[in-house]
Amino acid sequence: MKINRFAKNLAFSALFLSATAMSFAAESTQGTAPHYTVKNVHIGQLPVKTIVPITAKTADQAIAQAKVIAANADVDLAEFRIDLLDFAADSKKVIALGQELNAILKDKPLIATIRTHNEGGKLTVTDKEYEKIYREYLKKPFMQLLDIEMFRDAKTVDSLTKLAHQHNVLVIMSNHDFDKTPAQQEIENRLLKQDQMGADILKIAVMPKSKQDVYILMNATLNVSEKSKKPLLTMSMGQLGTISRIATANMGGSMSFGMIGEASAPGQIDVMQLKQFLKTVQPSP
Repeated sequence: MKINRFAKNLAFSALFLSATAMSFAAESTQGTAPHYTVKNVHIGQLPVKTIVPITAKTADQAIAQAKVIAANADVDLAEFRIDLLDFAADSKKVIALGQELNAILKDKPLIATIRTHNEGGKLTVTDKEYEKIYREYLKKPFMQLLDIEMFRDAKTVDSLTKLAHQHNVLVIMSNHDFDKTPAQQEIENRLLKQDQMGADILKIAVMPKSKQDVYILMNATLNVSEKSKKPLLTMSMGQLGTISRIATANMGGSMSFGMIGEASAPGQIDVMQLKQFLKTVQPSP
């Protein structure tokens, strides 16, 4: 598949933006980061790993999407967006479906995610309900990675993180700001706090209002990559921030979201193009 003119321009822009963002950050090299081998996928090592979300409302739709993801060589991991399901509150149905999706995906790791209304998702739950649901999932985990929102109740986050680790499930600790891009130091503080809270993978997604906001996110990613050895999953959302999903390869990022069909967040691009762009801009392993 040939990359069209827009794709070439986007890849070139990623290279330019990466180099420019570098100039704003302290000059140093990223240390050797630990990595996690999950279903033979080495998370935390180059090349940057691609993630495609399962965004279905029904079980049949989820199964169909999982089959497409499983057959696509450009996808490294799948994210199960549980909050988008029509029956998201029914843990028994979710667990049964999750087990089926995990089997369909075979060698592709599965991330289980409840994105709550507080962070731009569809499900509204209390901290107590959030913990109860995740505890049910972790009795017999159908996932290899679990997304835990860092700004839930501190005791809930700590308890779930420890429980996930007891069951050999990696924790992606996350934060989403759909309204703005916080100050660079605040972004760095949140990511480093996730590290302190026991996260295995540090995640933040922010909304840019200007080109400078995109630089802010990327510089924060670079700085944190030099302070923490944990894999990073960071992005500037929307069309303006699309470039960050590619240039993350040069900023110390380890993972990037793409899409097949419907996007789960603004600014995602087709995973085939994403994989090509990442190969173009990322340094050699």
